[in-house]
Amino acid sequence: MKHFEPWHSTPIGRVIRFLGSIQLAVPVLVFVAGAMAWGTYLESTQSSKVSRALVYGSWWFIALMGLVCVSLIFAVIVRYPWRKRHVGFITVHAGLVMTIVGGFWSLHGRVEGHLTLEEGSAGDTIELDEEAIELTRFAAGKGTPIASVLAPTGPAHLNLGSVQVEVVEHWANTAEEQVVTDGGPRPFRAVNMVCNGAESWVGEEAKSGGATSLGGVTVRVLTEGLGWEPPAAPSTEPGGYFFNVGDKRYPLTAEGQEAFPGWRITAAKSFSHAIVSGSGLAEGDSTSDNPAIDVTISDGKGTVERHVAFMNFPDMVIAKTIEGSAASSAKLSATPSPASAKEETVLVYGPGDSPMLGYIPRNGAAKVIGPLGQLPASFSLGTNKLTFKQHFTRTQATTKYVQAPAANERRPAMVIKTAGQTEPLVIPWKGSEQLPGSADTLISYGPRTFPLPFSVKLADFRKLDYPGTEMAMSYESDVVISSPGTADQDFHIFMNNPYSQAPWKVYQSGFIGDNVSVFSVMKDPGLPLTYLGCTVLCVGIFLTFYSRSLSWGHPGIPIAFSQKETINASPAVRPAPRIADAPPTVAEPAHAGV
Repeated sequence: MKHFEPWHSTPIGRVIRFLGSIQLAVPVLVFVAGAMAWGTYLESTQSSKVSRALVYGSWWFIALMGLVCVSLIFAVIVRYPWRKRHVGFITVHAGLVMTIVGGFWSLHGRVEGHLTLEEGSAGDTIELDEEAIELTRFAAGKGTPIASVLAPTGPAHLNLGSVQVEVVEHWANTAEEQVVTDGGPRPFRAVNMVCNGAESWVGEEAKSGGATSLGGVTVRVLTEGLGWEPPAAPSTEPGGYFFNVGDKRYPLTAEGQEAFPGWRITAAKSFSHAIVSGSGLAEGDSTSDNPAIDVTISDGKGTVERHVAFMNFPDMVIAKTIEGSAASSAKLSATPSPASAKEETVLVYGPGDSPMLGYIPRNGAAKVIGPLGQLPASFSLGTNKLTFKQHFTRTQATTKYVQAPAANERRPAMVIKTAGQTEPLVIPWKGSEQLPGSADTLISYGPRTFPLPFSVKLADFRKLDYPGTEMAMSYESDVVISSPGTADQDFHIFMNNPYSQAPWKVYQSGFIGDNVSVFSVMKDPGLPLTYLGCTVLCVGIFLTFYSRSLSWGHPGIPIAFSQKETINASPAVRPAPRIADAPPTVAEPAHAGV
């Protein structure tokens, strides 16, 4: 613009004229238009979260909009001293600045989340769209948040209070898979093995209902510490039970008869499908044959013993003294019938730190193979190929999270490490894990939470469907608002009728099923300023275009229309200039007298 005022020619004036000039405003507006086009493209192709992170919430976009505000403000300052004709111009620029400032205040100061309630339940904490990693300490069944930080989208180092957390990786999606670990609460022996190409975990038979058939071979896993001795080769005689006393064998007799010299059978109970229970043997289902017998003998002098034998497992010797101090030294065993030896048998037994391997071929000539040794270990037994991969003594089945490809149902996860931790910890979305080295602290990954100054209780939820469909036509909620120091307030929330408690508003935004209501809760501190800026802008536009006295001199309207017509008129019809408008005259110099 031209030099209308003397101060425009000063150094400061020249700077102000540049900041308020069109030479600065046009390039800045071009860059802003390009940035907004990029942001719109990202929002339409990806998400509003991405466009906010890369464009609208970035430092460079804020700097651009700051330059726009500077240009608007100095375009007003450069016209100082202001006159009545500048009112419309100043009002328009003030409205634009207020709208921009209010928009950024809303962008960085707004809190918006969701509150999901079932009928009869209440809540005073909302879930935000932001992802966070939080530490929570539990005491007396109540959790207290310790620290919370926004979750990164890649490797990072975080400070959660006094805890240093390294984010190793961020998984966009996860899946759960079954795994077997050796950290169970109770002893349970199991081996992971491959037999003739078939792979499986086989648990100890005493707790899993008997032996397991794998790849055409019977696999028996005995309880940790339980020994096994290869039985004698089976005879061709029909099978039966007998007592071994020293080098003599006494066939089992009926209840009340003598079992062997000095001892009489006081009770005997047979089982066709025996399983081991806490109180002894019990009859199981008919899916597996497991003949067994439970025999009680007495010496008639106060000593009572209990003996158990299995027809299919004659080497499993179970004997227990119930009363008295004498000992019979007898072992109840069985001779399997030839029809019972249908498969080869592999046994895992002995101590947990050095498991042993036994083998019974089809001919019944059982033998000890030896210790399993370092795993994995492979053996060739007859025509069978066996590989033992893992051996656990406190086996338990659990699940673990693994990285998965993108799917419709997204469940991200954070892979983290803490100080002194060697194995990374996987925390799934809306999941938590115990902080390593702490018994009462959990580390969780999920939506960031924000407390409300009031509590919302869902008293009743109703929805109305379109006739003949399951599509909701309308839905509404009756809620009870509880605020500290005030009486409870009943309120009816439905579409376009939110509950308002400045600066918070609670909107009805959705539902789940027939009794769960979803509310959108928002606090927007910049909204009043944005509304005010829009109002001021509209007033300024009205003044600019409909009030000559308040907008004369505005760019684009340099002079009044009547004066423009007068200037364009011919000299013959122009009015004579007024004395005040006549150009100043220069006094003639005085002449010397003659």
